[in-house]
Amino acid sequence: MVGRSGLRAAPLNALRSFEAAARHLSFVAAAEELGVTASAISVQVKRLEARIGRPLFERGHRSVHLSEMGARLAPGLAAIFLDLDRLLVDVVDPVADSIQISAMPSFATRWLAPRLAGFAALRPSHPIRLVGADALVDFDRDGVDIGLRYGPGGYAPLHFERIAAARAFPVCSPAFRAAHLDRLGDPSGLAGLPLLTDETSLRARDLPSWPNWFAAAGITGKPPGRGPLFDSLHMALAAAVAGQGVALGLTPLVDDDLASGALVRLFETELPSPYAFWFVCREDRLRERKIRAFRDWILAEAGG
Repeated sequence: MVGRSGLRAAPLNALRSFEAAARHLSFVAAAEELGVTASAISVQVKRLEARIGRPLFERGHRSVHLSEMGARLAPGLAAIFLDLDRLLVDVVDPVADSIQISAMPSFATRWLAPRLAGFAALRPSHPIRLVGADALVDFDRDGVDIGLRYGPGGYAPLHFERIAAARAFPVCSPAFRAAHLDRLGDPSGLAGLPLLTDETSLRARDLPSWPNWFAAAGITGKPPGRGPLFDSLHMALAAAVAGQGVALGLTPLVDDDLASGALVRLFETELPSPYAFWFVCREDRLRERKIRAFRDWILAEAGG
C-alpha cells in the first residue's frame, strides 16, 4: 500500500504507462504512443498496482476498463503530465514565448489584426500566431493559448473576461446612402433595399438580426429586403463597404470603418446583443507571463 510518501517514489515509467493506457483504454495503443511493447505497458501497470495495492484496470478477454481507483487516478495524472510537458516546452523551446490565439474570424480580421502592431511594439518577445475559427477549441489538444470568443459567456471552468459588449445597427457605404437617399428618410425604407445577412446572426433567436431590428424600429408587416447570405459577418461588412447593400453592423467590429468613413450608420435604433466578446484561457495558465501580458493589453485596448 502507498505510505506517507505517496506516489513520489513510484516509478515515473509506471505512472506514464498507466496514464497512456487509461487515456486510450488500450495497452496496445499506449505502447504505440510511448514506443514500447504492449507487454512492457502491462508490466509497468502491474508495478504501479502492486505499489498502490489495488487494481487500476478491470481486464476482460480483449478489453480493459478503468477500475474505480483507476478512474480516480487517471485525470489527475493526465493533468500532471500535461503540465510537465508544457513546462519542458516553456524552458527548452526557443519559441515558447509565442502566443497562439484562436478568434472569431470577423473579430480577428476587423478589430484585432489592425491593432496587433501595438502589442508587438510593447511585447516584442511574444510573437502572435492568430487563427480565425468560430468553433470552440480544446486548450489541451489544439495547442491554443488564448481564445477570443463572441458568445454568451459562462465558460467555466475556464477563465473568461468580457472584452467588449456588442450593439448592432444598420450600416452602408457613403455611396450607397447617397444613391438611395429617397428611401432612407425613415427605417421603413430599408425594407425595399438589399439587406446583407450573415449566418452568425441566425445562431440564436435573440441575436441581432434584421427581423429583430425591424421590430425594434417599430416596423411590422413588411418583409426585409432580399440580399445575399454570408458565412461570416466579416464578409457581409466587406460587401457593405463595397456598396452592395446594408449590413447590420456590430460594435466593436465596425468602429474602425465608421471612424474612417468607409461605412456610415443609418438610424439611431440599435439592438444590444445578448452575446459579448470574451477573453478565454485555462484558469491555471492565467499566471503565465505571456498570457497575462496579452490579457492586460487587450482589455486596455478595448477599454480605450
